[in-house]
Order: sequence, then C-alpha cells, then structure tokens
Amino acid sequence: MITPKYDGQRWRIQIQKEGKRYSFSSSLPGPKGKKECKEKFERWYYEGGDGSKTVERVCREFLDDIGQRRGYDSEAYIQNERYIRLYILPKCHSRKMNRMSLREWQSVINTASGAKKPLSHKTLQNLRGIISSLVKFGYADYQCELLRGDLYIPLGHSKKEKEILQPEDIKRLFEPSDKWYHPLFTFLLLTGLRPSEGLGIQLSDIDGDRVYINRGINSRGQITSLKNDNAKRMIPLGSLARQILTETIARNNRKNLNTPWIFCDKHGDKGNQSTMRNNWLELKKERNLPGTIYGLRHTFISMMKTNLAEQTIKDIVGHSVSMTTFETYGHIVEGEDRKAAQIIDLTYGELLGEDKSISGGQ
Repeated sequence: MITPKYDGQRWRIQIQKEGKRYSFSSSLPGPKGKKECKEKFERWYYEGGDGSKTVERVCREFLDDIGQRRGYDSEAYIQNERYIRLYILPKCHSRKMNRMSLREWQSVINTASGAKKPLSHKTLQNLRGIISSLVKFGYADYQCELLRGDLYIPLGHSKKEKEILQPEDIKRLFEPSDKWYHPLFTFLLLTGLRPSEGLGIQLSDIDGDRVYINRGINSRGQITSLKNDNAKRMIPLGSLARQILTETIARNNRKNLNTPWIFCDKHGDKGNQSTMRNNWLELKKERNLPGTIYGLRHTFISMMKTNLAEQTIKDIVGHSVSMTTFETYGHIVEGEDRKAAQIIDLTYGELLGEDKSISGGQ
C-alpha cells in the first residue's frame, strides 16, 4: 500500500492512473496528518468516488461481519478468512466488486490450486459457497448484482471417497487399549459426533440416557460455539455409549483429575485435538484401521442407514433443521430417542457381542 510523504509543509500521496494524476494531502502536522492523508487516499482507492468498493474492501467487511456475528475465533471465520486469502484476493483483490462478472468469479474457481496438489472437489465446493455468500453480502450493500447463473466445479477434481470402518475394523477398534483417547474413538463411533463435539462434552451435559451437545474444542484448543444451529442438540445414549462414559469418568476419578470434562487430557484440562490425532494415528497403525477420526462419524451414518429413518440419523448427527417442539434441543421426538438408542445398541451389539469391555481397565 502507498504511504504518504512529507514535503516540509504537507503530507502528500501522488499517483497516476489511466493517464490522470491524483493528489491527496493533509496540512496537519505529525502522525495525525499522515493518517488523514492516507485515509483520503484509501477512501478514493476503495470507493473510487462513485461509491463502488474493491473486492478486497468487500471481503474485509464480509469477514468483519462474520467475526461480529460468529466470533473471530469461530471455525466459520477461520475458514472464510483462509479461503479468501488463498484463493479470492490473489485473483481479484483490486477489481471493483460491481464489475465482477459470473465468468470472472468462475475463473477464481477454475484457477484455484493447492501448494502441492490439486484442490479436492469438496474444497472447490466450499470456495463456491463462500463466493456466493460474498456476492450476496455485496448485493445487500448495493455493491453488486446477484450472480447471473450458476458457478460450477471444473472436471478433474476428485471427490474423495469417505473411508469407513468395516465390521472387522470395528471389532479391532473396540479391543481394549491404553491409548488415552481410545474411549473417545469408540464413543464417536457409537454416537456419530464430530471429534470437536466429543471433546466438548462435560459432566453437566449428561442427563441419564441422554447427552446434550453444547460446545466444541477446536484445533487451537479454544472452546467454540457449534458448527451450525442444528449442531446444538440432544442425542440418545444406548448401554454401550453409557458404559464408555461411566468407565471414562471412573478413570478420571482414579487419577484424581477433578475435571468437568469427560474426554479431558491427562492433566484434567479440556481435550487436545493434536494429542487425539496422534493417538488415532498410533492406533490406526497398530490395528490396521482405515480412514480418519472424522471417518468414525461416517461409519456411524453408514451403519445406521438401514436401521434408522434418515431424519432420525440427521437429528442425531446434527444435520437437520431445528424443530421448535423442544425449543433449543428439540430434534428427536419423545420416545423416538430411546428407540433409536436401542437400535444403535442392537446394531453394534450383534457385531461386538455382549458384555464387551470398552476401556480395558485404564
């Protein structure tokens, strides 16, 4: 960015654009004059005298809006900021927002690339969604028109297959282990929770055969609000899931951790995603398991799709639109949660056998 220069009398910025010279100045002494001169230039640079803003300016305001609504430490802000910084601004930061056509936005998607390998189909879908949201934000501020057509994902970007555990993999996963986060892995498989949601469960969230999902622990160790409105929910607990919670709480008590967190770290503090991932990689290697920790969630959905109604699965994993019947948590109708828990128990029980120990007596 151009900075003001002091000529002994005034702070000045002088530039030439498209054959025309432009000058911005301030007679105020010291830092105040420098700031005023820079503000005059930026006002012209960003708004161009006709009220139109650059893509960079709209992106800043868009991110600031997300930060104020969702929090600057939220996953939503972090993801949007990253995509804008890596894929949108390098292509069109100085372009006026009101001059960006559908074809130019499509070019942003077409030319986006990773540092070491092509971007995945999912990444480009996310980028397309962020561009659409950015355009809608600009439209609300009279900065542009809505897109005149649809953005598409170019051919050649692979859709990564979701790796799930097969029955023999599930049996090996449930064998006792001294890995600290092993109970969490089995709990995720029985509930379909996101890893961050599992780490966020506290003692106060448990109510008999139900657990309320209120928060998450992100990769930076921050307590966050959940991914979307549907993520704040109640899920049913079958006997296997309750057993994991009971044994994990007992382990924490034996070690005198005195912690409100169920799946805490070894010191009783909130769980750590980095240590959790390392535990998974070690266990994965030891037991020849496929996929990622998040794949446990995909495995749950796959296991339940023939036994539970699609809407019930969506309610459990937090994909459905919120229902008003139960206010904040709603989702599963009274009685259906117990039925779902029984079906989950039966599905895994047949696979694992009865009286299966989860923790291995840690």
